[in-house]
Amino acid sequence: MKPISIIILTVAFIAFGVFLFEFFIEEPSMADPVLQKLEAQLAAEGYEVLSVESTLLGRYKIEAHSDIYEREIVIAPGAGTFLRDDISPLELDDTNDD
Repeated sequence: MKPISIIILTVAFIAFGVFLFEFFIEEPSMADPVLQKLEAQLAAEGYEVLSVESTLLGRYKIEAHSDIYEREIVIAPGAGTFLRDDISPLELDDTNDD
């Protein structure tokens, strides 16, 4: 094979891989009942949802924060099972220039 053919095949293969990745990995929709229930529960606890993403394994990763805590939650969408729920204090800027 000529070097040009190898380059063209490589580029085509990469482009096809990107297409498949984008096609099969869809962004989660807040219309999902599991996400709606979780967002309502977080709001009741004083949290604001910052982002909802789908992981490569098809799980939902939710980032939220309140006035003093940040929270990262990973759930399995089918059953709504919590796989991780990390809560940590927000980093507050306490620098005083006095």
